[in-house]
Amino acid sequence: MGKIIAITNRRGKVGKSTTAVNLAIAFAFLGKKTLLVDLDSAGSCAKAFGFKKHELANDIFTSSKPEVSFRKAILKTGTKNLDFIYIKRLPYLDEMKAGGISANEHILKTTLKPVSANYDYVIVDCPPYHAGTINASLIVADSVLIPVTLGMFSADAVRSVLAQIDEIKENYNPDLAVDGILLTIYEFNNVHSFSLKKELFKEYPKLIFSTSIPKSTTVSKAFDDSKPLLIYKPDDKAAKAYIKLANELFERKNLFN
Repeated sequence: MGKIIAITNRRGKVGKSTTAVNLAIAFAFLGKKTLLVDLDSAGSCAKAFGFKKHELANDIFTSSKPEVSFRKAILKTGTKNLDFIYIKRLPYLDEMKAGGISANEHILKTTLKPVSANYDYVIVDCPPYHAGTINASLIVADSVLIPVTLGMFSADAVRSVLAQIDEIKENYNPDLAVDGILLTIYEFNNVHSFSLKKELFKEYPKLIFSTSIPKSTTVSKAFDDSKPLLIYKPDDKAAKAYIKLANELFERKNLFN
């Protein structure tokens, strides 16, 4: 069974989709069969690969057998070992139901979990604002990676995500783990960036990745050209950092197994 990693932060503009795309490619480059799942309705992962509108599967849950439609909707990215699926929205009757999470939030688990057996890694790009979809991702995930960048409420956003993870662990997914907190768009010589890192390290010393993703103007250039950073310019400093991150995740997995 492949490991399912949810990439999430309740704030936008933290490099979440960039991390999902390039971490998935890094795993693929390292010989791991990987599936990237884009659950963000903005479709940033899909745009990064240049998929056309007609190629994207938005209606897999209208089928009476969504698990079959799910498998059929998986697309090839052109990168060896890497497949992709875009899900515009999950079929929620309600965002949240009184007294608990909607049963609809388990539909992702029933469709994605069987498919994950065909992969070494499944990377799920969560939306920043839709609580129901984030919950669904955390219910099915084996672990969570939290990207964070410099901002007035960055530390508060991390605390909010960790609180949500604790709630899901307590009620729905007791084996859910936190892979770590990833500093993105990081400026190494910036005193404010260092202050955030210091604050987070003081509070969560075992969760901060030693790898940070440096700020790079090439990231936006690659996106504008509809190419992932690791394909567009693999020797870019941020691209190299994502390879380093993938290796660090391997090392952590071996360390704690």
